[in-house]
Amino acid sequence: MAKDTPSMAKNKMRRCLAAILDPHPSPSEIEELWNYFQSSCAYCGVPLIRASRSGHLDHVESSASGGSNAIHNYLLSCNRCNGDEKREEEWQRFLARKVTDRDLASERHAHISAWIERACDVPFDPAAKAQAEIIISQALESFDEAVKKLRALRP
Repeated sequence: MAKDTPSMAKNKMRRCLAAILDPHPSPSEIEELWNYFQSSCAYCGVPLIRASRSGHLDHVESSASGGSNAIHNYLLSCNRCNGDEKREEEWQRFLARKVTDRDLASERHAHISAWIERACDVPFDPAAKAQAEIIISQALESFDEAVKKLRALRP
């Protein structure tokens, strides 16, 4: 098992601080997701066993692209669909490529769209989001400075 490096710790800090403003889904929200998709991959339909940890929460819009951690920005996915097959591909394009049966693809598209449309999230105030980014950057700069000072103490 790898030990945490300063860069790993810094990345964890960034994610933890961002989650204060945009928290990850609660256990009850995750249960709602599993129930909505009937414990099956939203894309390919393969049955998923929750206890086996084979189901993944796949962002509809990635956080890197501005997507939130709100539950309706996630789909239930198998590891194959959420892994190398999809990567950063838009879900509609991936679904069209993955499911070649037109009727089945249309049915899955409608089911996924209905889930996404349930979102009742109020978008973040851009000014608040910008302020949060400044606060997080300052915290990470302080961390970098602390790492530098600690490294200077080594013999």
